[in-house]
Amino acid sequence: MKMRVMYSSSKKRMFTYADALARSQNISADKIPPAFPCDRERLVVLVLTLGQKIDDRVRRFATELTKERTFNVAFVFDSKTNELTQSMKDVIEYVKNAGANVIEDYYFVNGGSLLTLTGRITIDQRKNIVNWLEGIMASIK
Repeated sequence: MKMRVMYSSSKKRMFTYADALARSQNISADKIPPAFPCDRERLVVLVLTLGQKIDDRVRRFATELTKERTFNVAFVFDSKTNELTQSMKDVIEYVKNAGANVIEDYYFVNGGSLLTLTGRITIDQRKNIVNWLEGIMASIK
């Protein structure tokens, strides 16, 4: 399946989650904005840490996810509460308004703090997020 994994976070653990997803599909995770645009991807997975104010690069990227760029978008959010914040809802709305289908099976992870020196995740955390991705991929085939 043609897909991309993109991330926007200064937290090392969030990159590790993005990398785990990408490696499970033998691709590389790209930082937002990517070096080259999405082109008719079947799935784009966005791994995001969002504050009160959405980073302008994330906002612009989300508003450009038209049907010509990707058919489906899935989200992994950095959240300690496992609930959608207003910033998360706004990014989801940007993607919907651009035309891509939003997969509403959001995955929440604890990205740790900015002071976390290591980006390590456990084997179980890696398995769980990869299983989530495989479930999404099976549902859109």
